[in-house]
Amino acid sequence: MKFREDGTFHILQFADIQEIPDVSEDTLRLMNAALERARPDLVVLSGDQLKGADRRFSEKGERAEETIRRIMKPVTDRKIPFAVTFGDQDRGCGLPNEEEMEIYRSLPGCVDWLNSRGQEIHHGTREGTFAIGVRSSDESRVAMAVYLFDTGAELPQGGYQPLPPGDLFWYRGVRDAFAEKNGGPVPGIVFQHMPLPEYYRLLKRTDRRTKGAVRAYRTHAGEYYLPDPARCREGRLLEAVSVPDSAGREFEAMHELGDIFAVYCGHDHRNSLVGRWLGVDLGYTPSCGFNDYGDGVNRAAREFVFHEEAPAAYETRLLSYRELVGEKTAKPVKDFFYRFCPATKEEAAEKAGRALLLTG
Repeated sequence: MKFREDGTFHILQFADIQEIPDVSEDTLRLMNAALERARPDLVVLSGDQLKGADRRFSEKGERAEETIRRIMKPVTDRKIPFAVTFGDQDRGCGLPNEEEMEIYRSLPGCVDWLNSRGQEIHHGTREGTFAIGVRSSDESRVAMAVYLFDTGAELPQGGYQPLPPGDLFWYRGVRDAFAEKNGGPVPGIVFQHMPLPEYYRLLKRTDRRTKGAVRAYRTHAGEYYLPDPARCREGRLLEAVSVPDSAGREFEAMHELGDIFAVYCGHDHRNSLVGRWLGVDLGYTPSCGFNDYGDGVNRAAREFVFHEEAPAAYETRLLSYRELVGEKTAKPVKDFFYRFCPATKEEAAEKAGRALLLTG
């Protein structure tokens, strides 16, 4: 966990792999091809590695370990260090996050496994929440921090909770410890599953008749949005931005000292938007898994290249299935269905109601 001699550090993010015991060969093809292209120093898995609702996972978590080992094989075969956090789906496989993390720890390259080899890793209040200090090429200081947050599960009544205060208290402590040890704030990037409410700051509200407008739900029910070109620099908005139902104070905590320069998430599988709000980049990495809904051959991983002297001046790009593998998938009919199936229960209910009206 240090910058290369050329002053760069490379991360590859996989979001929403959402695999089942019958792992898709297309998922593995995309992961293998992206790893070959990016040659990263660190792989980040930002949650929903497993499609927990799939009936092939039992209540006791049977077959979960087999699935994890299979989806991690492209990474472990290459002996690349990796870091894992969790999403709302992972718990549904029958194993709590603590037991799933023990499976990841048993694999070569897990950052916890590397911890005994002198890495600077700070553990949070729960599994999947931790910080990694990336040292300068001469190892004299921590030049960049990588934070991962477990953003929790879906609430019993539906919707999602914000990051709890304990996690923010932990983050401030680690941030301050990095600053004290290194003579000032250490630039940091955050990876987590759930987008922040501030992602709506990247959008502009419109009406339903506007071409390309995306309907929102829950806290923004009945509203329609498009990317705001003044705040978004790349990517697409293809489904509703799904955020916690209450605002929380995560962005406020990350913004208060200016150390966090970017937050990248998943959860909304088809979105790839990247924009900027109050000096912080807010970005999406689309799903890379072919056993759940997604944007066809535009499923992708996200590559990052950071520079030792100015980590916030990073480069990023998507490595898509279309670019790396091709235009055809192994199961085109299934993938066609997944391209157009509803992203949320709210969207499914809306489409079902519309269908009933049309056929009534």
